[in-house]
Amino acid sequence: MEIAKELNTMAKWLCQRENITLVIAIAGFVMSLYNFFRAIWDKRCSFSVGYVSHYCHLSRSEKHAELVFRLNFINQSSVPLTIVRMFIVVDDKKYEFLFPEQQVYRMTRTENGKTFQIGEIKSQSLPVRIEGNGALGGYFAVYLPPEMEKRFQLAGTWKIIVQATQKKKTFSIVADNPGYDIEKYGYRCENQRNIVNIHAKPLSG
Repeated sequence: MEIAKELNTMAKWLCQRENITLVIAIAGFVMSLYNFFRAIWDKRCSFSVGYVSHYCHLSRSEKHAELVFRLNFINQSSVPLTIVRMFIVVDDKKYEFLFPEQQVYRMTRTENGKTFQIGEIKSQSLPVRIEGNGALGGYFAVYLPPEMEKRFQLAGTWKIIVQATQKKKTFSIVADNPGYDIEKYGYRCENQRNIVNIHAKPLSG
């Protein structure tokens, strides 16, 4: 009985024009407030880095240890993300990833005793732009002192700093998949007779 009386009172209150206007105004304000904070949330600078694999070997000149990471970047905001620079921190010292693209894999075919290059895979150049809610995967190369070669041929946990235009973030990368991952895919020629040999090619340094 009491509930019916309260509902009747509420119905009468809502039937008054000024009260209806008030309810609409409050609802509009709440919706505007929601849209405002949703826009701020969507435009925040938020991204993650996923590790896939890595390898390390000496350069041709043996002046550097060439470390190559395969990484996936995920832009978790609705606005574009531009990655400008990247660093790896080793023993409290920063080493910057190379900004020009580098040939990290060379695909070759051997036929009649001769070897031919039939393709290549290059590292990602920097800066790089990732669209809103988009993703980017690739290889990222960095030079280290030659004495670090053996250390980075093993699994480990390393700190990577990513400098975007909006902010700088530091990630702890658990690198537990060392080696030439591309060899696992078994590339072959179209005629299925000759296997495409995939070699890790030293960078130019």
